[in-house]
Amino acid sequence: MFKALVLACAIADVSQCAEYIDTRGPYPTYEQCQTRAYEMANAIQEVEGDYMKPVKFKCKKLKGTEL
Repeated sequence: MFKALVLACAIADVSQCAEYIDTRGPYPTYEQCQTRAYEMANAIQEVEGDYMKPVKFKCKKLKGTEL
């Protein structure tokens, strides 16, 4: 199982970043998690406009019952 995370930073100041954590998952495959991370990145750009830009994503492999 994988959990999607997206890092987005302010365009004006790249030292101001926020981590967005998916609330829908976890996902059974890395590919499904990656797809969700891209969906999240698109949503961040729609909501934040020109202020925040997604810069990285991570699909964290969960251990046991970890969420």
